[in-house]
Amino acid sequence: MMKMNDPVESKRKLVFMIKSPNLNTNEFEMYLHQLCQERKYEFKLDYDIIASELPNFRTLQYTEYAGGVTVHPLQLELRHQQMLDAYHSTDTEIKVDFIKYFSNRVIENKSNKYLNIGEHSKEARQALIVLPGSNKIADRVSFEKLKYIKKLYGDNLWVKPHPLTTFKVVGEITDIFGELNVLHRQANLYSILKDSKVVYTSMLSESAVYGVALGKYIEPIDSYQKTPIASFYHINKFLFFEDFPMTWVNKTFNDHRSGMFFPEIETDWKEKLLKYLEYINAKRERYKNIYFNPPKAKIVANNNV
Repeated sequence: MMKMNDPVESKRKLVFMIKSPNLNTNEFEMYLHQLCQERKYEFKLDYDIIASELPNFRTLQYTEYAGGVTVHPLQLELRHQQMLDAYHSTDTEIKVDFIKYFSNRVIENKSNKYLNIGEHSKEARQALIVLPGSNKIADRVSFEKLKYIKKLYGDNLWVKPHPLTTFKVVGEITDIFGELNVLHRQANLYSILKDSKVVYTSMLSESAVYGVALGKYIEPIDSYQKTPIASFYHINKFLFFEDFPMTWVNKTFNDHRSGMFFPEIETDWKEKLLKYLEYINAKRERYKNIYFNPPKAKIVANNNV
């Protein structure tokens, strides 16, 4: 079932928010399902979930990321390994300047994931904290880190709640940082981010790659123990900790092994997708009949991130 562009699925996950028309992923999703059906792969496809299956994985998942799509197995080690394989490959052809692509998306006001985002007249401050949705804050964000940041910057910072944040959680955040330092949950994140000097975000947010593309210093606010199961850990870990994250982005995202696809700017994305599926299926086959009797994987929807 194709869920990424299904209106019923979107309403269930996004509640009152609407996906931006800039997320034009329909053709990609259809072609991904078509290829997997034609080639009769033994794994199934699913949208926007996370789990820890065996290396001989049963599920290949895909979800939106910064105007494109990230595809990876529901296997924590393999999704990390595919990024390493992409970056360290010796046959990557650099066809797309992804840093320019991401920075242009912010400049052209195309980087917001949701349609009903409001404009505002707030001026940027030195630091910006980007929070995940209500269902992730309690166990994915380090409140000690948030208090540390508050102590560092005082009132010279903004806190941006996720658009899908409940009023109760907004109130709790306001109690920590003060009403004058918390933006409206539907405020335009990227109009503030582009003029901030420091961006504190998480392994759950695509704001990390936009921060890198705009030359910002970025730092995580995650609870460390939960980082491996975060939606974009396999990407954002490198953005936070690589010495040259811009170089990492262009090298890695251009390589098919990364599972990163941007049909808006990649003219050969269909060929790239085919090569990725062959690569990741070979990885899967390597582990066939090695591990048995897995515990039932716990599927967790990644909505509201």
